Amino acid sequence: MKLTHISIHNFRGILDASMAFHPYSLIVGANNSGKSTIIDCIRAFYEKDGFKFKKEADFPLKGATDQESWVELTFALTDEEHESLKDEYKTDSKSLKVRKYFQTNEKLDDGKNAAGWILGYKSDGVLSNTPFYGAKNVQSGKFGDLIYIPAISKVDEHTKLSGPSALRDLITNIMSDVVEGSDAYAALADSVKAFADSVRAIETEDKRSLLSFESDINEMLASWQARFELEFTPPSTAEIIKSMLGWSIRDNHHERPQGVEYFGSGFQRHFIYSLIQLGAKYVPQKVSKKAKDFSPSLNLVLFEEPEAFLHPPQQEDLARNLIRMSHADDWQIVCTTHSAHFVSRNVSRIPAIIRARRNNGIVSIYQIDDARWNLIVDANKSIQQIAAKYSKVAKTMQADDLQPEMESVKYFLWLNPDRAGMLFAQHVLLVEGPSETALINRLLDDGKLSLPQGTYVLDCLGKYNIHRFMNLLGSLGVPHAVIHDDDNNANEHQELNQLIYDSRNAEFTCAVVTIPKDLESLLGINPPGSSHRKPQHLLYCYSSNKIDAEAISKFCELVQSCFGTEIASRV
Repeated sequence: MKLTHISIHNFRGILDASMAFHPYSLIVGANNSGKSTIIDCIRAFYEKDGFKFKKEADFPLKGATDQESWVELTFALTDEEHESLKDEYKTDSKSLKVRKYFQTNEKLDDGKNAAGWILGYKSDGVLSNTPFYGAKNVQSGKFGDLIYIPAISKVDEHTKLSGPSALRDLITNIMSDVVEGSDAYAALADSVKAFADSVRAIETEDKRSLLSFESDINEMLASWQARFELEFTPPSTAEIIKSMLGWSIRDNHHERPQGVEYFGSGFQRHFIYSLIQLGAKYVPQKVSKKAKDFSPSLNLVLFEEPEAFLHPPQQEDLARNLIRMSHADDWQIVCTTHSAHFVSRNVSRIPAIIRARRNNGIVSIYQIDDARWNLIVDANKSIQQIAAKYSKVAKTMQADDLQPEMESVKYFLWLNPDRAGMLFAQHVLLVEGPSETALINRLLDDGKLSLPQGTYVLDCLGKYNIHRFMNLLGSLGVPHAVIHDDDNNANEHQELNQLIYDSRNAEFTCAVVTIPKDLESLLGINPPGSSHRKPQHLLYCYSSNKIDAEAISKFCELVQSCFGTEIASRV
């Protein structure tokens, strides 16, 4: 079983949203954009560890047009799982779609309110008004297991042996199959019997014993023709783990065992993740048989900010490991993240990126599905028409550049941890290259330029690629603006400038601003001998006061006009 789709209606800031889930999915967005809202809605469906919908906290504070609140989950089933599903829910697509009402006026067949119940969609696509597989405690076992790791997680929540935890589940999975069938366990059982026979007769100083206790109580029960017997039984696996098993971490540098709480937060997070990762290795293997009862297998991991307390190389390692873990059967990973490193490791799977955006208290969800991806690829091919007219452009391209797969490759190469930061920005300013990026950031640092809060300046690696980033940002709901050289609108630049202008997104492109001729001409400086020296040459001229203040002011005005700001430059 795998979760493939989720629809949410009236849950916190989300009024209506639908999104596809992949074996490994990333939920991104700025702070307070609604990422955790998605996670908590899934938690409310499963109600693991007592997490439930609360009207005062979870029903939208604004915008709701009705009093209904629900979530729908769609699962892809294996052949075996689909075969064991009740006939009334079977579909040709071998999928299962269910709805859980959090708040509703709908009634079940028996007249009860449907709130809190999970209902299944029948084969004809109609939502049943009979609870899916009956009682709520039965329903809870029909959708696999949920593993939730919050952004700030207490290590003991995942390592305690006295109650449910990732560590206890791992050890139980192993011991339940190994310990009880072992010779050592049989010897333990014999030892318990010998202990029981011995301890039963031992007397205290005042002549009390278990044997005399049994005798006395049986004397009192004799008229009832019944007997009382004390029984000593070998401990179960759960009892061994709870009462006889302990653990510690040994620091190799100090050669002493100690509790994990004495280690740093980064180590604790890694330890928790390691337990989850090992779950994919040590989970009991399913017995291959045609099950009569619908008991699908899924370990759904909801991991909030896995990058917390990890430095960048560790973040990248963890991202790769989570992706590998999601490839295992019956495992699925959903992460919320603020880490550009996590995004950059997933850009080859752009449709698996879900971006949340909050505007005026309402959360919107943006995701590139296959249809939208094909439109992006087609739009990006517009450069082919320009290449057909101008040999200068054609020389920069090869036949492979126009293949759909090449677009994914380009984004994978371009959206490194630096550029991937654009997905967390409130606004993105697209510029041609590193010269503009360097100067704008320097002017911002020096207080000579002001831009809207949360603006990210993105180097597009040349004018030829600006439309590509515009198409991507528009599809993911990221407000953006463009500033680029008009190059006198000559030859191929006329076509390129028009392509950029035509790539505007009606909702998310704030402006397209052009610099007359080029940046060096605007600033009154001569370009360096080689193009790769342009950024350093530009910053040198700026820091050496070789650029006229009026020219700097003019540039600042152009940049600020990208977002319609009327902030006076401070040259």
